Amino acid sequence: MGFSPGEIVQLKSGGPAMTVTSSSAEGVHCIWYGEATDELKTGVIPAPCLEILILEDDEETEDEPARPKPGDL
Repeated sequence: MGFSPGEIVQLKSGGPAMTVTSSSAEGVHCIWYGEATDELKTGVIPAPCLEILILEDDEETEDEPARPKPGDL
């Protein structure tokens, strides 16, 4: 399976959301935020270990304020 830059992925076994930066013969190059160390992490992960992460429109991150929905204003 091919992954495109900008796609949000996750290990099939779980873990943080990661953003695809590129792909190569080596694997899928990803970047993510490491909460434990408070820094950006990067890695190359074999494509069979990843799946696309579908975020629901109403999902929020802890640091992201809720966005108003149409008609809420």
